[in-house]
Amino acid sequence: MANDDKAPAPAGKPEDPKVKAAEARPEVLLTPKPRGSGGARSGTGSTRKRPPRKSAAPATVDLVGYDSTNEDDQYPYGDNEMNRILLVDLSERELRRRATVAEIVQRYKTIDETKDKSGGLTARQRLEYDQYRRTLDQDEVIDPFYREVVATLLQQNSDSLTTLLHEHGLMGSQRGVPGDGNGLDGREQEVAGVAGLLQLDNITEPDRPGFRSKVTQAQGEYRENRELFSAVFAALSGQHQVTVRSQIQQGLVDDAIVGTIRPGGSISKRRDPRTGEISENSDTLLRRDNVVYALSARSVAGVVRKLAADRVSAADPWLSSRIDAAFDSLTGVLSGGPASSLEIVLPDLEDSVDVEIVQENLHAVQAIYFSFMLEEARLFQVVERIVDLFRQGLLPLGRGKAGDYLFRYYKTAGERITEAERRDLYMRAFGAPGGDPNGNMPNREFNELWLRFVSAVSNFSRQISVEKLLRQTVPMSVSQEQVRKAARDLAANLSLHGYGIAYFAATDLQQSILEFRDLLSDPEVRGAFGARDMWQVVDQVNANYLGGTRNTYRYRVQANAGAIVVRWLAKNQQRLTGRFGLEVISIDALTNPQLRALGSDRPLVDPTDWDLVNACEQWLAVGGVQDQSIEQYSQPIESPVITSKPIEMPRAARDVLDSVGISLPGM
Repeated sequence: MANDDKAPAPAGKPEDPKVKAAEARPEVLLTPKPRGSGGARSGTGSTRKRPPRKSAAPATVDLVGYDSTNEDDQYPYGDNEMNRILLVDLSERELRRRATVAEIVQRYKTIDETKDKSGGLTARQRLEYDQYRRTLDQDEVIDPFYREVVATLLQQNSDSLTTLLHEHGLMGSQRGVPGDGNGLDGREQEVAGVAGLLQLDNITEPDRPGFRSKVTQAQGEYRENRELFSAVFAALSGQHQVTVRSQIQQGLVDDAIVGTIRPGGSISKRRDPRTGEISENSDTLLRRDNVVYALSARSVAGVVRKLAADRVSAADPWLSSRIDAAFDSLTGVLSGGPASSLEIVLPDLEDSVDVEIVQENLHAVQAIYFSFMLEEARLFQVVERIVDLFRQGLLPLGRGKAGDYLFRYYKTAGERITEAERRDLYMRAFGAPGGDPNGNMPNREFNELWLRFVSAVSNFSRQISVEKLLRQTVPMSVSQEQVRKAARDLAANLSLHGYGIAYFAATDLQQSILEFRDLLSDPEVRGAFGARDMWQVVDQVNANYLGGTRNTYRYRVQANAGAIVVRWLAKNQQRLTGRFGLEVISIDALTNPQLRALGSDRPLVDPTDWDLVNACEQWLAVGGVQDQSIEQYSQPIESPVITSKPIEMPRAARDVLDSVGISLPGM
């Protein structure tokens, strides 16, 4: 990354003669002076005089179009010294990411050095090896979370970013030589604030679906409380003076931060080849013994969120005291207080733990449940019977699309999942009868967990529909937390049984269902059975060839409703943890007619809370579940024992089964 000390002129913009003349001035050595009786100064070193800013940065800025090569954007604070702000939470994330990449580099290096025995690196590994080495040798941030946040705010690609990128926790304004210590500029505050809010909500995986929408929501929260953020940044930016050395020793920042401002450039060139440490000399501007101000973007976001929840405004006359109190309550430390005044703060065991609910597993289970309901309606058996009639010449079909499909279906019979294999899959996912119990892990808890969740949602929505006055006088029998608990139990159960072949089988079943729909809706096929739609074809084949009709209406409604329920669980997995203080079901979505009208156009892909409630009501209605049963099932019970992943059978149990002739595959 180019050194910020000497930024190029923006493309297409004529150079200012005054600025050009200032660039040509010789460097002067500035003697740092303490700021006040207790102020800590920044590091010493030679600095370059810059012309004063032509205009101050606006208080409200649009991140899109921000240009760090602009003199006014890059050096916003004039010509004085600065006390640098180190964003320690961002620098710690960057340090962890660099450690991960360094492990990959070391692994590739070992393979390369032992190529006589290992065979060496492949062409692809060689490219990755070189790329990772170049990445580690630059100061520019490589943390994918932070880069994706900036890319979203700037509406750019994360690989082509050139602005608002920190280096080891130092934003651009804090890497400039001049400065008056006023802190981060408005753009940098917004990026740090949004990143802090996302960390606070544990939304730090940029490859997860919906990450960019979460960034946009966090930006909205930031801009709604912009004045509070500015006040908290100003209040906390100068409170915690630390040395660079102490932050390196505590594992909060990479030691490459030494000299990142000057001399900058390649990190490997700054390291002593004998000791591996970053060298310091008279040209090094940022050294280990320099004092910086430690600041956490996550702590700033937490303080602002607490103040906003308490309805504290930026104009509050006691704002400074309220900020200090909020910070102390969040960190659990009352500065200077006796031991009896310290708050007991235990670790959050749910922090960064989402392993119980794997979104991809739920997507697979959604398709399998849809297929299971259609299996109950004998959709697969109907198609098989139609193929048999076609093969025997008993189906009056001519040349056309339907005949082509039936012939292809007959030829590729050995490539499809058989009915026995589908029944095994349904048994493992939902505990459905018909599969082989000796080769599966049946989901025996599914039926009860499913009924408890859909009943809790139904009961909760019915309570919300009661008049407001009545809701104030009669306690609700089902609370948000009871719904959350029932949802999490069901989601964790389905996730556990969605491992293995489930996702791959789900894609195959989905394709089969789409093909069956097109076949049974074909005019030739419908005409052959005298039917007006595909479901009349299913009824005709069931009645005449498969031993009697089935309640196809019930199964297709439950297939659609059940798929919406499972998809909602997958989409809202973070709301089910209860860590963010969010409603598990939005009351406004149930009571506001305008919000109800904004239901999803594709509820099977992106269901809303209103879609969930409707799906639960439909599933219960067509299933004939009585109101007293709904009331009973909506009450909570102790959560079942659900592991985050399938557990291998203990060795002792496997030996017992082997002794009686039952052999299980190794795991």
